[in-house]
Amino acid sequence: MCQIDRDTIAIEVLRDIALDDRRMLAERQRAIDALTLFPASAVATLEYIARKTDLEVLKERSRLYIQRIKSGAHLSMSGV
Repeated sequence: MCQIDRDTIAIEVLRDIALDDRRMLAERQRAIDALTLFPASAVATLEYIARKTDLEVLKERSRLYIQRIKSGAHLSMSGV
């Protein structure tokens, strides 16, 4: 399995966790945070989450990361 496939699978899993309303809010937020590990691929997924989620806090978190990625900001999960 090549790295691109693994990254794609990881992104899809994180997306599914972020959108799973049976999970705790903190888990869903951390899934969104973890998407920033894939900045080149995460924007489309974060945009999808922002459109599909039912919670405003998750929409805001996704939009914030989209803005930061597009502006070229360095993202670190330790600073979240």
